[in-house]
Amino acid sequence: MKDYAEGEVITKLADGWGHPGCAPRQPSAAEREFARNKARVESGETYRGQKPSDWRLGSSPSSTRPAC
Repeated sequence: MKDYAEGEVITKLADGWGHPGCAPRQPSAAEREFARNKARVESGETYRGQKPSDWRLGSSPSSTRPAC
């Protein structure tokens, strides 16, 4: 346990009390969204990751689907 000097600024942290500068930095909303999106892409959860390819080797994309 650490003693703090009288008048020293401290704040409540996740695991007790401490200096405000010692608290772990909280990510911004944009950083949290980026991390969620990155995890979805890496896990293959996104649409592109789930869509099967219908391209045939040596064919153009317009010739991959059968004509009706």
